[in-house]
Amino acid sequence: MTYLGTNGYQFESNGHALLVDPYFSRVDFWSVALGARIQPNASRINDAMRHVKTKLDAILVTHGHFDHLLDVPVVMSKTHARLIASASSIELVRRLPGAGASAGDPVKAGAVRRIGPWKIRVLPATHDRLFGKVPFGEHAPRQAGPPQRAADWICGEPLAFLIEINSQRIYIDSGGTQAQLPPNVHVDLAILGMALPDSRARLVAALERLQPRYILPSHQDNFFLSLGAGFQFGQLTDFPRVQRDCARASHGRLILLDYFRPWTLPLPRQ
Repeated sequence: MTYLGTNGYQFESNGHALLVDPYFSRVDFWSVALGARIQPNASRINDAMRHVKTKLDAILVTHGHFDHLLDVPVVMSKTHARLIASASSIELVRRLPGAGASAGDPVKAGAVRRIGPWKIRVLPATHDRLFGKVPFGEHAPRQAGPPQRAADWICGEPLAFLIEINSQRIYIDSGGTQAQLPPNVHVDLAILGMALPDSRARLVAALERLQPRYILPSHQDNFFLSLGAGFQFGQLTDFPRVQRDCARASHGRLILLDYFRPWTLPLPRQ
């Protein structure tokens, strides 16, 4: 697996690859805060795509915010990958020029997709609140045309994914939800968004439910800075608390990944 920044990951196994939440444009803070028009940054996407497989089995998207979905249509056009996301995220992509009606595969919690060697379970999730509410938390697009500003990239229905490959299970969620898995299912790797206080408050309970071998706190970096600036923690993150709570939970080894440096999930000991 390779960390792509924000909540973005590439998973590879035996010549097959999946992407989750690829976001490379890294729109600056003031463009978002002032409601300026935003668009994918072609140069930054091209630089990042040097680390992405040209042939992908699918792109999974956890929700429709710009830092998860903005670059997906461009990545789809470069890789011809299938998009798996909520209906509202698919609708946002379909509204973009040239996307067409077959822009993706809309899914809800409870769905299962088998793509090549991957088994993907779609699970319910919860997005964190900021100042008491979910940012851009609408469930349906707020206007008729294509999304232009950060606020147009609405959250929609947040999703988590349980990815199974070669008898290993990876749980990924951008907001640290309390891990609603099938009974008696535990995971090898738990990737849990830890950007805001809500997800950190749920961390111990999530680890108790998942009982992972490895824990990767995600969405920790400052996604308003370019990937070229190197990994820097976001201003609202609290990694020391994450470390303390992981130690208290006594489940799994805590890891961090740097941009574009592949890491192999070890097989369980027999």
